[in-house]
Amino acid sequence: MDLVFTSFSRCYPPQPNGECWAGHEMKWKFSLYNDTRTCSPCSCGEPSRGDCRVETTFYRQAGCSEALGSVLISGLDQELCTDTIEGRIAAVRSIFNKDEPTCAPSTDSTVVSGEIVPGDTHVLCCNR
Repeated sequence: MDLVFTSFSRCYPPQPNGECWAGHEMKWKFSLYNDTRTCSPCSCGEPSRGDCRVETTFYRQAGCSEALGSVLISGLDQELCTDTIEGRIAAVRSIFNKDEPTCAPSTDSTVVSGEIVPGDTHVLCCNR
């Protein structure tokens, strides 16, 4: 099995006098940045469009294999009673669905204040 070595650059901070170490004479300068940006707080208007629904199905068999009929009730509907399902009921299955209400932002949440400004410059001394 052949071993493959990848060459990496080694970098160190300069000596206290600012000079690079022997064998690491390539200087790499880079700036750090200070990010003071903040976004305006957002808020929401009144919730709307939330809905709850239930679909209830009645079955002739206990294993829920032969449906007699079903009723869909929404949270926006009036109370509902039905006599349209005929036959002996052996099982009932109800499936509940809930749509969460949504709200529109009432303030512009994309207002940004602050800025990104250059900070200190750092130096590293590298071997290549």
